Amino acid sequence: MIDRDPNYQPQAGGKGKLIAALTIVIVLAVVVIWYLMQDQNPRQSSLPEPVAVEPQINTIDEPAENLVPDPAETVELGEEETAEPEAESPEVTEPEPELPALTESTDEILARLEAQEQPVEPIQSEQLIRDAVVFVDNIRNGVVVRDAAPVAGPKGDFRVLEQDDKIYIDPRSYDRYNSLVDWFVSLDVEVLENLLERYQPLVGEALAEIGYPDTAPETVLLDAIDVLMATPSVGTVIELNDHSVMYRFADPALEALPDAQKQMLRLGPDNMRRVKLKLEALRTALQDG
Repeated sequence: MIDRDPNYQPQAGGKGKLIAALTIVIVLAVVVIWYLMQDQNPRQSSLPEPVAVEPQINTIDEPAENLVPDPAETVELGEEETAEPEAESPEVTEPEPELPALTESTDEILARLEAQEQPVEPIQSEQLIRDAVVFVDNIRNGVVVRDAAPVAGPKGDFRVLEQDDKIYIDPRSYDRYNSLVDWFVSLDVEVLENLLERYQPLVGEALAEIGYPDTAPETVLLDAIDVLMATPSVGTVIELNDHSVMYRFADPALEALPDAQKQMLRLGPDNMRRVKLKLEALRTALQDG
């Protein structure tokens, strides 16, 4: 369970983990070499000393089954047939490379996402961690700053319908967000969680740059998720008021919502439901991690 303590301080970078991992690799290598040396020098089975037998003049032929083999010819087969088991090579985990600098981390993150078969096409940021931290911090404060968004916005124009002297959101406007929502819900929660764990020191560094040096990255992300999850569910038909600059929600309760929640409403009911399901899965993973 992740502790959302505001006094949490991100751990230092991955250098300590790298040193520990290298130490483990060296120890395992020594063990393997020791076993191999043992296999190259197998223990010799000892044979009993031959016993001298005085010759007998009068011999009696006895049935072959009653003959007792000469002790000198007796061989302890059990010891020779018992071969030492070959030492199995222990599975060695490659140590994680050291973290890049914050300003140089975007290429590595995108490469890791692609290696995990995660689509990266909508991502447009050259400073992904910095932009993502600012964007998420804005969301948890109910603000949407599109210029700081780390992903490309929807294509197409916002549409409205006019009926009986009233203005409504055209349901076709919701389709503008389909491809972006498809991309978001396709992301693997476990991959995202692992990325956050690896780059937590860099996320903490970016948080410190905007004035949150002692705030855990998980706290910021969970706060933002809570804001979006609190968006009320409404029907497809949403009435608007026409203002000189932009449309506003005719319902005062909707217009009073934080900008982040109003943006969720503009996704449309189906897209909003899908986004909420993904956010819930991510929140559960963070809380249970």
